[in-house]
Amino acid sequence: MLDRYERRRLDEIEHQLSGDDPHLAELMSSDGSRPSRGLRFNLRTGIIVFSYACALLCLVLGEGAGFFLGVALATVMIGLHDWTMRAV
Repeated sequence: MLDRYERRRLDEIEHQLSGDDPHLAELMSSDGSRPSRGLRFNLRTGIIVFSYACALLCLVLGEGAGFFLGVALATVMIGLHDWTMRAV
């Protein structure tokens, strides 16, 4: 059990962390109920898989432009994995 000084100091550190980096503070205080980021399937992942599948289909059918367009779309989606959309 922490004594009063240690609890107060820990609260000060937590408050300072919340001000400096709120995202990290949220991650540190979460109870672990959030799903793992490793095997998460969302709309963006679906678009990437669909784009690669269409690109492969275009390659098999001999449509070079469609192949490059599908690969380009999927690659851009992978490159923008940290980009988030916010409701206005």
